[in-house]
Amino acid sequence: MQGLTRDEVEHVADLANLVLTEEEKQKFSRQLSDILADIEKIGAADIEESKILIAPTENHDLYHDDETVESLKNEEIEKNANKTSGDYISVSKALDD
Repeated sequence: MQGLTRDEVEHVADLANLVLTEEEKQKFSRQLSDILADIEKIGAADIEESKILIAPTENHDLYHDDETVESLKNEEIEKNANKTSGDYISVSKALDD
């Protein structure tokens, strides 16, 4: 892969609203060229025959159907409560003021 030209580096710097020195333009030209070369290597990798790991487990479709069950009646709940007030269960205060 050929390195980025000075104009290309200046264009990228302009897109990022950066003002670069000549030394920085040379440095970033090398660095951006290295990054693009790595991206080309990744793109050229033959992965057709490889088993790609999408998730670390082979478990699929482990969802279960929802089951509805009958709730307790208010009378049954009130039998287990120490103190009630109308339709509510009274509890002692948990925190001091």
